Amino acid sequence: MERMFTRADLRRMLVPLMIEQALAMTIGMADTVMVASCSEAAVSGVSLIDSVNAVFLWLFPALATGGGVVLAQYVGRGEEQNARRSVGQLTLLLFGFSLAVSVPFLLFRDALLRLLFGQIEAPVMACARTYFTVSIFSYPFLALYNVGAAVFRAQGNSRLSMTASTAANVLNLVGNAVLIYGFGLEVLGAGLATLAARVLGAAIMMIRLLRPDCRVGLRSLGDLRPQREMFGRILRVGIPSGLESAAFNIGKLLVASLVSTLATSAITANAVMNTLQSIILIPTSAIHLAAVPIVGQCLGAGRPRDARYYTKWLVGLAYLCLLVTAGGTLLFSRPILSLFRLTPETAAVALRLLWFYFGIVVTLYPLAFTITPCLRAAGDARFCLIGAMTGMWLGRILCSHLFVSFGWGIMGVWLAIVADWLIRIAFYLPRFCSGAWLQKRVI
Repeated sequence: MERMFTRADLRRMLVPLMIEQALAMTIGMADTVMVASCSEAAVSGVSLIDSVNAVFLWLFPALATGGGVVLAQYVGRGEEQNARRSVGQLTLLLFGFSLAVSVPFLLFRDALLRLLFGQIEAPVMACARTYFTVSIFSYPFLALYNVGAAVFRAQGNSRLSMTASTAANVLNLVGNAVLIYGFGLEVLGAGLATLAARVLGAAIMMIRLLRPDCRVGLRSLGDLRPQREMFGRILRVGIPSGLESAAFNIGKLLVASLVSTLATSAITANAVMNTLQSIILIPTSAIHLAAVPIVGQCLGAGRPRDARYYTKWLVGLAYLCLLVTAGGTLLFSRPILSLFRLTPETAAVALRLLWFYFGIVVTLYPLAFTITPCLRAAGDARFCLIGAMTGMWLGRILCSHLFVSFGWGIMGVWLAIVADWLIRIAFYLPRFCSGAWLQKRVI
């Protein structure tokens, strides 16, 4: 029996996503370096607000996942009218949510900053206030970009999101260079560059969605009229995905707080490992984004066997990519670590963590994380949320505190990460093998 996607189809989806993730990571690092050249108060203020912005950088895509799953299944079934309705409802949902957040944030900005950060120094608070104000204006545009990215990826068109993301990131970089270095605007310049980048990303997506030749786009204002049934379908996947994303980021913050109590060498080595981990996981991030349209379209077309096949194929591809990226990082570990200018003691800790990470990422990571978006694409988002919450709170958070109390230091924190991954595998692998996820209905 012929499969739903050819290898060429899969390459067209995966390669642009991998390029997009790699460019976003590279430009993001350069952006951080440029902002770091500002005054200490500016750097501190931007850093504080970035911790708030990070919530929405994760939350909007997570909520958009619900629309992506619904749309992918309608596309697979060939129901273009319902697919267009889902695009309108997703646009209304995310844009409305962004306004519901932005307006109160603007009205109660100062009170919110005092609540979150307490009595920080006046120069830092002034910088945080400026950056936060500009950031709030960018939230609706960030939401619209995520609508477009979810819609086009669900149709198998990942090239457009790559183009829009790359253009936005380059504009952010150029804007920082001009406004920070050229005009000396520091925090305001960094904020305006980010705002301009998000406006550009949203504009590219919305212009394409409104074009008459867009197969599944926005055709009229009627598409934006609230439809309770379609809203419910999107939210049944979007809300658990959003909660899962929020829980994951809160858990990371709690673990980071614990790490801050350890020795300086351990803190620095952990920061280096987090950076290297972000680079190692670039291909798998792209694979997870591609899982929704691939598996979702299979199930929408009534082809559960193909959904199982492509889930296994994506897990296998994740293993192959991790062997290359993690293995390459380990092979060139000494020259890579030398770039961070670490002390001999810190370099030794980082190298030990890297060897440990290689062992766990090439054996456990795909089973713990690559199966999840495939289950979510079937509408099994609530089960994914339960597995993620259990792994995060019982594994990563509880075990990290327990292992550190045993005197195991930073290695105890990474052993807790293993506990988290093993718990997730204990949930997701039997669920996949049982086929229960294929019985879920989204549309």
